[in-house]
Amino acid sequence: MKFPIKYIEDNLVFNRDGECFAYYELVPYNYSFLSPDQKAEVHENFRQLISQNRDGKLHLLQLATESSINDTMRRSKATVKGDLKSIADTHIDGQAAALIDNIGDNQVDYRFFIGFKLLLNDRELSAKGVWHDIRLGIQDFLHEFNEKYTGDFMVMNNSEVDRFRKVARFLADKVSRRFKIRPLIKDDFGYLLEHLYGMSGQDYEDYQYHLPRQKDDQDTVIKKYDLIKPTRSLIEQKQRYLIITHGFTESYVTYMALSDIVGELDFPGSEVFYFQQQQFDFPIDTSLNVEIVTNKKALTKVRNKKKELKDLDNHAYESNNETTRGVADALDSVDDLEAELDQTKDAMYKISYVIRVSGKSYDEMKKRADQVLDFYDSLNIKLVRPFGDMLGLHSEFMPASKRYMNDYIQYVTSDFIASLGFGATQALGEREGIYVGYNVDTGRNVFIKPDLAAQGLKGTVTNALSAAFLGSLGGGKSFSNNLLVYYAVLYGAQALILDPKSERTDWAKNLDFMQDDINIVNLTSEEANRGLLDPYIILSNPKDSESLAVDTLTFLTGISSRDAERFPTLRKAIRNVTLDPQPGLLKVITELRREGTPIANNIADHIESFTDYDFAALLFSNGSTRRSIALDRKINIIQIADLVLPDADKTQEEYITAETLSVAMLMIISTFAIDFIHADRSQFKIVDLDEAWAFLNVAQGKALSMKLIREGRSMNAGVYLVTQNANDLLDEKMKNNIGMKFAFRSTDINEIKNTLTFFGLDAEDESNQHRLRSLDNGECLFQDIWGHVGVLHFDYIFEHLYKAFDTRPPAQITGGE
Repeated sequence: MKFPIKYIEDNLVFNRDGECFAYYELVPYNYSFLSPDQKAEVHENFRQLISQNRDGKLHLLQLATESSINDTMRRSKATVKGDLKSIADTHIDGQAAALIDNIGDNQVDYRFFIGFKLLLNDRELSAKGVWHDIRLGIQDFLHEFNEKYTGDFMVMNNSEVDRFRKVARFLADKVSRRFKIRPLIKDDFGYLLEHLYGMSGQDYEDYQYHLPRQKDDQDTVIKKYDLIKPTRSLIEQKQRYLIITHGFTESYVTYMALSDIVGELDFPGSEVFYFQQQQFDFPIDTSLNVEIVTNKKALTKVRNKKKELKDLDNHAYESNNETTRGVADALDSVDDLEAELDQTKDAMYKISYVIRVSGKSYDEMKKRADQVLDFYDSLNIKLVRPFGDMLGLHSEFMPASKRYMNDYIQYVTSDFIASLGFGATQALGEREGIYVGYNVDTGRNVFIKPDLAAQGLKGTVTNALSAAFLGSLGGGKSFSNNLLVYYAVLYGAQALILDPKSERTDWAKNLDFMQDDINIVNLTSEEANRGLLDPYIILSNPKDSESLAVDTLTFLTGISSRDAERFPTLRKAIRNVTLDPQPGLLKVITELRREGTPIANNIADHIESFTDYDFAALLFSNGSTRRSIALDRKINIIQIADLVLPDADKTQEEYITAETLSVAMLMIISTFAIDFIHADRSQFKIVDLDEAWAFLNVAQGKALSMKLIREGRSMNAGVYLVTQNANDLLDEKMKNNIGMKFAFRSTDINEIKNTLTFFGLDAEDESNQHRLRSLDNGECLFQDIWGHVGVLHFDYIFEHLYKAFDTRPPAQITGGE
């Protein structure tokens, strides 16, 4: 069969019929967890994309590309920075070995390509234009003659290419209003062709197609050999399959064509391109060749068909027979279609739908083909494997190819094509980076680059570096948070972890290979630690210290800024202490007593009542305490012994004294983290706030968190909030400053609805609610910086990490002998 492609330049493909197609990669859009209304909106956008073409042809191609696990891990190594690179490389090698053992050398990724036949706009008739067309016609004739009889070269006129390039540019502008697209390049076409001709094990990102050309002012010349080089394979055609030998690899390939649609395809539920990504654990390719039938031609065809059916109906009546139900149903359908076409003025679409399945053996290929047939049969779509037509169907997958046969064409509307879910995906995360786990629905590996959002890449929906970990107790929230922070540090980040429950005490022992890089600060109520958390001691900037002192003392005393008598009195005393050469919170009491008024004395008594209460000594100094908390290691963990955190559903008014003090200390340390993120701006930093709900519940704590998050974005730092309550994060300012979101299992319906709202999903959708409620341990609903949502299973791989990060209490073993 003759190779259909005549010439390739940029994303333009010229075929031997004189047609030019412009090909684009449709950047996959998130389709998981969308509500029916949101799916209908996507459907309408795609329908308009299809229906804007009133004439010509379209080629939709879903390709199962491969990504090598070793190559992906090699690219991941290249992103590692800092002193822990050797440890990170060892982990990456171990992950690669484990993944290859589990799923093989390669992983399948689906890409979506769409080709538009370009139609040159009618130009005003002029002598100059006519002469230009005549000259191009003569040149094309001479080029064809030279190609056929004098050599192995393909010659293309530059001005002809430029004419089509302008049309393609205009088309791209129209399409990009609805969907994100990327013009293909020669490497894309080379991979596509070589993939069809049996290539396997080649990473898509690393593939290069060498297509040299000689260009002058008038023409461009390429060798035919270079053009067909990707098709170098031995193909043996059998009745219902092909045996393709590419190098030393032999593969069995079969093609299935859509022959009939025997029932209604209800939308949502008919998104075949989307569902087959998660239905099959093997790669399949799908080609949809579309020929657009103009409205006028479509109406003529429909009315002719209507006449045929009426003739059959009349014949049955004249011969005293009843009209068959099939004819009656067909007449009703034709009437509806005629009315729709006449009203909407839409075109009809003549489609050829072909599926490609391959295997390393005949039995594997046959088994896979049967699974595909069964899957489509469940959707009321009948597929066939035609005898002797494999090479023809094979050619339909090539760019700019024409329809091979008319036996299996279908006439459909733009609604049908839009309902197939072309471009819908469940992609999660990045193509390389930190391996954190796999997509539960598709089995594909998930990689994360925690510092990527701030780069402002095209296509991302956020530039926020912060992240949220949500969920009730026991779902894996803390473990997964620890795992991600740990790997981020290995890849070059520096972390400050607030550990109010002292769950990370043994990190240095369990991670002994990097114990010199772990700094654990354990703040106890011993006299030696008195005043270490005093705002005037822990912060270096006097203005920040004063601000934190106001927040701390108003929180402890319950004095509101609206209190016209007490607040100014307290504020004045704090200002005077700030001006002291050796400021400290204890001196606020002295200043208030110096004021001498009943209000000042009352506030002084209230503050003094805290100073000797258990671990409150950490908060109050006389100004002589020296700042001694150093954060110079890769992982810095601050623990405060004896903290008593309030329950998540408690209001501030219900806090006991110990709980009030505990939250105040969390607020102080979170403010201290601001100094940490203002360090080296070139290094990515993480501030991890465990049990963040405790201080997000209070106004001062939420304000401090927002400040930390906002300043972190500009200082290349991310704040990781670990909390049980999504409601704490629903404030628009807070929500918009959080990039990655991880939601673990929850059983409370209100919390589930809040979580879905936080993700921007339909909170009333029962399937979404059920999915969040039924997550297993270690699974979470994950939203990446691209806006994609899916279920992620965190995969720790190494037992020493499981031991280090598991926060469950030791199991009590009972019974036995």
